[in-house]
Amino acid sequence: MVWRPASFQGAGLLPLLILSAVMGGCGGSGEAGQNTAAEEARALGLPSGSQLHRVTLGGRGAEEHAVPTLIQAFPGDGVEFRTVDHRVHTLEFIVDSLTHEVRAFLESTGQVASPPLVSRGSRLILRLQNAPLGRYLFISEGHGGTARGVVEVGFPPVTDSSQAPLS
Repeated sequence: MVWRPASFQGAGLLPLLILSAVMGGCGGSGEAGQNTAAEEARALGLPSGSQLHRVTLGGRGAEEHAVPTLIQAFPGDGVEFRTVDHRVHTLEFIVDSLTHEVRAFLESTGQVASPPLVSRGSRLILRLQNAPLGRYLFISEGHGGTARGVVEVGFPPVTDSSQAPLS
């Protein structure tokens, strides 16, 4: 007995999936990934030299996750919040926890809260052009669960003091 695909559409899918897996699994250089990120930042209208940071939103049952929970960015950068499941998610910055300057920035740019992100791959881009320094605390809600996180704008990177050299 000889196996034959049920249709030509199905016959072309397997090689495409294998090719995608092989290409995606290739280590490649970090430079290629940086170039892609720089191109994407430019396509979103972010200033030259800015970075696009990513936070994934997802969940299971009553749990909601935002990964990572800490983003360290600089004025001019962007933060992409993207859903990775089929749940409805909302994202909101906690206005009572924000400084007056940060709150005024988010309100004047219409970025205090997202519309519902209703399908897998939906995204919200937080644009930090002319953003004041500060901590932008957010919550993400989806199907009863809540996740919390923070975007720190202009703070030095967190270092692990347990790795500090001994003197």
